[in-house]
Amino acid sequence: MVGFVWCFFLKYPPSVHSLFLRRCLHDEATYVAVSAPVHSVDASYSTSWINGMQKIGACFHSVMSFLYSDTSQHPTEGSHQVTFCQVRVDRETGSRYFYFRMRRYIFDRETGRFVLGCWDVTNDTTIGQWMDKDFLYRGISSDEAIKRFGFVGPNVLDLKKPTILGSIIAEFAKPFYLYQNFMVWTWFPYWYYYMAIVNTVVRVTAGLVVGLFQYSSDMDLYRLMVTEGNVEVLRDGVMTTIDQLHIVPGDIVRLSPGVAYFDMVVLQGTSPLLDESALTGEVHPVAKRPLDPANAHLTYDPKVNKASTISAGTTILECGEGEGTKGDLAIVTQTGSFTAKGKLLSDVLSYERHKFKFDSEVMLVLAILAVEAAILLAVVFSVIKDNWEYSWFYAMFVLGTVFPPLLPSVFVVSVGISCRRLQRKRITCTDSRGILIAGKVKRAFFDKTGTLTNQGLDFLSAKNGTEFQSMHASIGSLSAGVTDPILKLGLATCHTLHASKSGALIGPAVDRMGFSAVSAKIQDEKSISFEGTTVTYLKRFEFDHHSMTQSVVISNGDESTVFVKGSPEAIAKLCVPSSLPSNFHEMARLSARNGLYQLAMATSPLKSAKSVSELKREDIERDLNFAGVINFQNSMKEDTPQVIKELREGDIISAMITGDNVLTGIYIAKKAGLIGQDENVVIGNTVNDGVIEWVNAADDSPASMPIVSESLALTGEVWQYLLSSDPNTALTLAPHTKVFGRCTPNDKVSIVTHFVEQGQTSLFCGDGGNDCGALKAAHVGIALSDAEASVVAPFTSLDKTITSVLDVLKEGRCALASALAAYKYMIMYGQVESINQVANAYLSITFTEWCWVFMDGIWTITMAFSLPLAEAAKKLSPKRPTASILGPHTMASACGILGINFLFLVIGLLALYSQDWFQCRKWGSTDVSNVLTIGDNYETSVIFIISGYQYIASAAAYNFGYTFRANWFKNYIFVFFFALWTALQFGATLSASNLSCIWRLNCDNDHAVRFVTGTEPEAIYNPWNTTVMPMGFRWILFVLMVVNLILVCAWDYFVVNKYTVLSRLFKLNPVPQDSQRADSYNPPKVEHVAYEKKTSIVSSNQMTMTSASTQDVV
Repeated sequence: MVGFVWCFFLKYPPSVHSLFLRRCLHDEATYVAVSAPVHSVDASYSTSWINGMQKIGACFHSVMSFLYSDTSQHPTEGSHQVTFCQVRVDRETGSRYFYFRMRRYIFDRETGRFVLGCWDVTNDTTIGQWMDKDFLYRGISSDEAIKRFGFVGPNVLDLKKPTILGSIIAEFAKPFYLYQNFMVWTWFPYWYYYMAIVNTVVRVTAGLVVGLFQYSSDMDLYRLMVTEGNVEVLRDGVMTTIDQLHIVPGDIVRLSPGVAYFDMVVLQGTSPLLDESALTGEVHPVAKRPLDPANAHLTYDPKVNKASTISAGTTILECGEGEGTKGDLAIVTQTGSFTAKGKLLSDVLSYERHKFKFDSEVMLVLAILAVEAAILLAVVFSVIKDNWEYSWFYAMFVLGTVFPPLLPSVFVVSVGISCRRLQRKRITCTDSRGILIAGKVKRAFFDKTGTLTNQGLDFLSAKNGTEFQSMHASIGSLSAGVTDPILKLGLATCHTLHASKSGALIGPAVDRMGFSAVSAKIQDEKSISFEGTTVTYLKRFEFDHHSMTQSVVISNGDESTVFVKGSPEAIAKLCVPSSLPSNFHEMARLSARNGLYQLAMATSPLKSAKSVSELKREDIERDLNFAGVINFQNSMKEDTPQVIKELREGDIISAMITGDNVLTGIYIAKKAGLIGQDENVVIGNTVNDGVIEWVNAADDSPASMPIVSESLALTGEVWQYLLSSDPNTALTLAPHTKVFGRCTPNDKVSIVTHFVEQGQTSLFCGDGGNDCGALKAAHVGIALSDAEASVVAPFTSLDKTITSVLDVLKEGRCALASALAAYKYMIMYGQVESINQVANAYLSITFTEWCWVFMDGIWTITMAFSLPLAEAAKKLSPKRPTASILGPHTMASACGILGINFLFLVIGLLALYSQDWFQCRKWGSTDVSNVLTIGDNYETSVIFIISGYQYIASAAAYNFGYTFRANWFKNYIFVFFFALWTALQFGATLSASNLSCIWRLNCDNDHAVRFVTGTEPEAIYNPWNTTVMPMGFRWILFVLMVVNLILVCAWDYFVVNKYTVLSRLFKLNPVPQDSQRADSYNPPKVEHVAYEKKTSIVSSNQMTMTSASTQDVV
């Protein structure tokens, strides 16, 4: 006990180092204590009981903080974590630094504090200065590179490589194992040392399994972070090859095929081709262009200059082959954890995982078990009075079974099994904890193009203004082809396509399909061949999500012409009104209503007097003449309607978030089954002078403010307006909105975030880079991508099929149901075992050695670890599994089966006592503590037969799949063990043989076998030299076991899972609290607060740093 208390107090501080550290100034510190928030996006869950436990925990924390002199000022709101970070010293530069959440903090001697080791290359620097040849062909100096390296450090993500041994040690270092260690150590000096060995095997097995699962998960994350290789860098005007670890921001590097090690921006080149799927989920390769000289006076912005930015973690597929400065050149903007990839991974590590009810309830469960343990200990001490040492060790034995050793591992094992099954379906998982969250998803959001519909588009036609005015906007009536010469030239030139080295067209699907419809061929980056002539590009502007346009300036002969392509609404705003057909808006909406994916095109001669290099987008995208429209068909994926149907049957509400026209979205939504075919939809279309225009989708007729019983559709503009001006209305309308159209990437994030903050467990499925933010914001993100591992979302479907959504949800529900089933089994095991031990103490008996081995070891391990092996159900259930370990479902199941088991144990003993052949054995005071002599009796035999089979029968009840898992008989490994142990138990009960003598029941001296710890058979130790029971009584016990099995299975299958009356009888009233949505983690600026010598605190609103140094230990 003294050792347990000592180890507890030793482990309580955030780090054992804190016991050997003293406060000091930052410039002397060898360790820095950092207190920072653990961000979470979940709405918290609590009850009055849980709130009470949290208050008790807070009081205990205050006492312990006082004992450890923890005077750090922690914020009173939110979850905070204290981490002790070791201060390191760079041998070359002498700089002092530490890493926290992969971010490097370096000591600034001028301010006397640690600051972020992030170098801002844009500080007082313009794009023009970067592109100046004196800098571009010289780079930074070697001395400057050394200076910057001392500040930013090596280009690595500071995460220690996980090892199997380290993961196992970390698992066994958890407090629960500390408790288990001391329980087992109390048994080793006792005569039951063999049971200490058995329990050690149980604990070690559980710890190894959990540790290995954790190692596998950590390695998946580590593989995303580790990169090795060399890079060509320009310093002092000389191109040299160095290890990528030594690259610093501001370096000029030559691009080469392979993984990008750092963030950079292209300054010179031939449009390198990139695969961004691992970072953004983008399916198709993208091309990058050098920075535009017209922006020479501006400062680089990664969002504005996205078309020129190459992010760490992406893969360069093709680039220029020139040697030295003749190749593609880029300037490094960020390295290490400050890259786009590093920030994503840092967010993953700094955000707290999504919580379930059981995360809040587990402390209350432990408190209940602790109270029960105290009561049982009192009972044991009161009934065992002959020998206090025996009473003490026996009481510790009871305490050890109240808290089952396998209890912490059941959730991890269930998740690991489902994760492996998903991998076999080509669905990778970088955060296995998301599987449990998938089991509680209530809302599913889908991107349209490439997710609900096929990735590609089918080109239908291009119509000029006159043709568009009289066009029949139905897909079947549109004639294919392009006849108008202006539209032909526009399709051939107004795009962002590139030709790969193999000749394949690289770029957006709409550009590829439109270009393929005309007789044109890409010659190089600056020209195309069109109808026998060469057309030269003078200027290109990429597609902009805000303006919804892209544009080019071309030279065709002696003429310089502007072409602009974009959404019909956006183009209409840029055109001269007289050039638009009189019914333009009506026809555009009619086209969208009939499912056409439509783009508009406009043109004009180049009118600006500026030189081409100085032209900006706003200089050419104005005063245009309408040229026509381009019509595409976006066909539905074959499996989409069935997936949406199964989601609806599984009580999951689905919605679409798309950048396309809201009417096109409604058309696809009706075909997919998101909206009924004949259902009217009210659209929040635009905002005019602060008033939302509501129209009916069927005929554009005005509609009144929608009611919640109607299906709604909103544009991104209307959504943002509601969210900012009338959040209550937004809150009311959002659950009934089936289509969100014309949404920017930020709109998608806003919509998903809103539902997450409202406590709606949400899923988002998308395929492109514009879905990256929404994939991260959702509880469960599923990226349809070729990337085997992506930091965008916890799940990636390599087959890029929407059915992966069903697979993830079914496995999530299966894992959650299996985890709860295994949890209930472990609770039941601990309760039955505790009751048995107290009953034995009262009767002054005990089980024989092999009985303990089977009950505490073999049966428990095989049943607990085979329960989660059940396959997922074929279809989603109309309800979700519970995530509460104190909810009515869980409590009714666990308590009901426990009550039935206790009843049959009592019936078995009463049946024994009613037998005329039964004689109660009398014990002397010296016999009770000799555990090898008090096991051969009929009471022990009956308790073992009845309660021992309850270990097996209860597991069978929890193995039922219900609607979340496959049928019980399809869990083949579990069924095998169930049949095996049932046959052995029934056989030992009905026959007196060597088999039954293993457990010393129905045994005589002729068939006696040795004990676990013995070498020779041991004679039956009672006056009758036998424990054989009459055959008639054996059949009574057999019937009791069978009826016990039937009743526990019937209770769990029919009563608990078939009727809802229990929910009303045991209903709990959780109180959802206001959620606290955490923004992306931004390392705070720290401010110095003076303290007396040898003490310094660095604090901010978000993070606190406390410096300390060791006296004798570093």
